[in-house]
Amino acid sequence: MNSHDIDDRIRDALNARASQLSQDDLRPASAPTGDQARGWRSSRWGAPLLASAAAAILVVGTTVVVSALRSDSRPPAGSSSTGPHPTTSSATTAPNPPADFDLGYQPLWPFGGYAAAELWRAGRARSEPWHLDAGQTALTFTRAYLGFARMTLVTSKSTDSSGAHVGIGYRGTGGRPITAAVLHLVRFGPRADAPWEVVGSDDTDFSLERPAYGSAVSSPITVGGHISGLGDSIHLWIRQPGRAPLTDVCCLPAGGVQSPWQRPVSFSGSGVLTIVAATGGRTQLVERFAIQGVHTR
Repeated sequence: MNSHDIDDRIRDALNARASQLSQDDLRPASAPTGDQARGWRSSRWGAPLLASAAAAILVVGTTVVVSALRSDSRPPAGSSSTGPHPTTSSATTAPNPPADFDLGYQPLWPFGGYAAAELWRAGRARSEPWHLDAGQTALTFTRAYLGFARMTLVTSKSTDSSGAHVGIGYRGTGGRPITAAVLHLVRFGPRADAPWEVVGSDDTDFSLERPAYGSAVSSPITVGGHISGLGDSIHLWIRQPGRAPLTDVCCLPAGGVQSPWQRPVSFSGSGVLTIVAATGGRTQLVERFAIQGVHTR
């Protein structure tokens, strides 16, 4: 019911009650005296007073109803006067990323820390979308950071609870793909759209075991591991992002079946270091490689 209907009902009720009054009811009379006073109040003026009171009560009551109805139909402050009233959303805002993030591994490349990874993620639509692809991140690491330009293939890729494992390699005789190393990557952050970070290699028949992964080192260090193969020589580098190799040592003869190898190496520099060992020489300069992440004391 709208306000116009209620106003009409009020007017009709007042008109109906007024039509029941006669001229005698409304004619002035002399004030009663003595015992006539009681009868005068109850008879002469009783009807018009009751009518007026009833009309007043009706007006007041109806006014309250009108006000309530109008108030109920009024939109909340700050909302549109048309359409449904806004409701409070039950969806919760996604939690803010933590101020820091424990990667669980030694970060090697391309980000030096969580803040740098989050800075890229905030503007990922504008540059370097390959950070979201573990295969492309591993391939770019091998070619751009390690400098192994002839490694052009992602030969395998799998993901498990420990991260992504990406085979990197080249084409051998007859175009057959050959895996030179399997790189281990993890997402640098808790979100599903966090970028990938190279943290090490999954070594098999050519391994880099010394110094221990993630250990604190100082120059000189002994670099070593195991190798299977005949007539191999091992080339060693120690690298940091944005710099020329801190160490470039060649060539250590090695071979056999899971034969141990090692060599002392000196370096200058501080911070996170990527130790790189590579073998090759039969079909191309680098045919297998392994990496190890450490940091200086």
